[in-house]
Amino acid sequence: MIDLHGHLVWGVDDGPRDRDESLALARALVAAGVTTLSCTSHVRPDKGWVNDARVVRDNLARVVDIAHETGLTVVTGAEHYVDDAVFGGDAWAARAVPYGDSRWLLVETPYPGLPPDLLGLLSRIRRAGFKVLLAHVERFPYLVDDDALLERLLDAGHRFQVNLGSLAGAYNRAQQKGAEKLLKKGYAAVLAGDCHRAADVAANIVAGQKAARRLVDEATLRRLTVEAPRAILEDAPDHVVLP
Repeated sequence: MIDLHGHLVWGVDDGPRDRDESLALARALVAAGVTTLSCTSHVRPDKGWVNDARVVRDNLARVVDIAHETGLTVVTGAEHYVDDAVFGGDAWAARAVPYGDSRWLLVETPYPGLPPDLLGLLSRIRRAGFKVLLAHVERFPYLVDDDALLERLLDAGHRFQVNLGSLAGAYNRAQQKGAEKLLKKGYAAVLAGDCHRAADVAANIVAGQKAARRLVDEATLRRLTVEAPRAILEDAPDHVVLP
């Protein structure tokens, strides 16, 4: 599995609190079959998590030895929260952290509700030369319950990431139903772990893949967990990531 959503870097957000927790998480990921992880630490200035281009290389350097010790390949990335502190002004593009050497960004929409002019903001991100993978879309009722909006987002070239843990009921029933809907309708482009601690791996990745196998065949599961994530890391266009 190539996991495009994970919080391995310790001491920078709500992920591992110290190196030992980070090492335990890496070991659990490898044991579950994860070969590559994008370290998508939060970019949320409202919580004091400023893991953007100014610090991402230093962040990754903190876990390089852990990656070597466990055999896990790690690549850069970040979970960019939609607010003015992240995407406002003229300098935001220079601070953005795409996946590895690609131009794909992981973008997290706000929990309180649909942001004003979301489509306009995402269009501005694309005009700056980036492509958008929206994080755990099933967690936002204003997205997952609005088929017309989902289809407009897809038609605009934006792609949806779904948490494996949602499929396994790790969060709540509403998010499980939302994840199942996105998978069954063929809207999901990527399944990811979003693990913050070692204990998350069994509940999210292992149980989530088991739940996914009840809804899709092995070829589809591989596309969602290996082929589409690899395509993003290789900077493929959106129509390749979700055919």
